[in-house]
Amino acid sequence: MNDIAPLEQFSPADFASDQEVRWCPGCGDYSILKAVQRTLSQIGARPESTV
Repeated sequence: MNDIAPLEQFSPADFASDQEVRWCPGCGDYSILKAVQRTLSQIGARPESTV
C-alpha cells in the first residue's frame, strides 16, 4: 500500500562532526555553529543531505 512513513527526527548532535574545530575562544563562531545545528534539526533536515 501507500503507507507514509513518519519522518525521522534528528537531534542537533546528529549534525555535529567528529572533526576538531579550532576557532578563537571569543569569536562567537561556536554559538553560530550550535545555532545552525539546532535549526537543522528543528526544520527536519537530513544529515546526509547537508554540508
